[in-house]
Amino acid sequence: MKYLQNIGKNARKAFEDLKVVKHETIRKVLNDYNKSLLKNKNLILKENQKDVRGVKRKHLVDRLVLNNQRIEGIRYSINEIAKFKNPVGRTLENWQRPNKLKIKKVSTHIGVIGIIYESRPNVTADVSALSLKSGNCVILRGGSEALNSNKILANLFRNELQKNKINKNCVQFIDKKSRKIVNNLLSKMSKYIDVIVP
Repeated sequence: MKYLQNIGKNARKAFEDLKVVKHETIRKVLNDYNKSLLKNKNLILKENQKDVRGVKRKHLVDRLVLNNQRIEGIRYSINEIAKFKNPVGRTLENWQRPNKLKIKKVSTHIGVIGIIYESRPNVTADVSALSLKSGNCVILRGGSEALNSNKILANLFRNELQKNKINKNCVQFIDKKSRKIVNNLLSKMSKYIDVIVP
């Protein structure tokens, strides 16, 4: 539990730090991550092969496998996310009450998001990018079959955050396989996590 609490504390601190980061810097992180995926393609494929060799549930192999085409697919997604306009602080709707009171609905960040997902490594990259783009921090708990693939994808993202002087704990990956982790994420982390997406 202490392991998870440390992750939670780090995420809350990273979220506070992220509030003052300029959107241009966030876009640069995503573009740098895209280049890093290409540069480290062979390393990603090597880590992915470790997962594929160790998989016990054979029906998971197809969604788990990474190859050149799938890495290009991930890079395409990151590129598209980078091009989105800043979603934070946009006026979605405004109206005036009969008493002249003006009301606006404005988009804002959520905070710290916990993501629990199956053995699809692309989710690690996509969710990290979407969370950062929308001004949020993320705690990732991927399927145990994809541990090595997810870890390398998350670590490459964290490297780019650090290089751009953003708190790398904006993205954290849980690298423990215990099922208790999921139970604790769902039941004991409300102090740190604002939303969990299973």
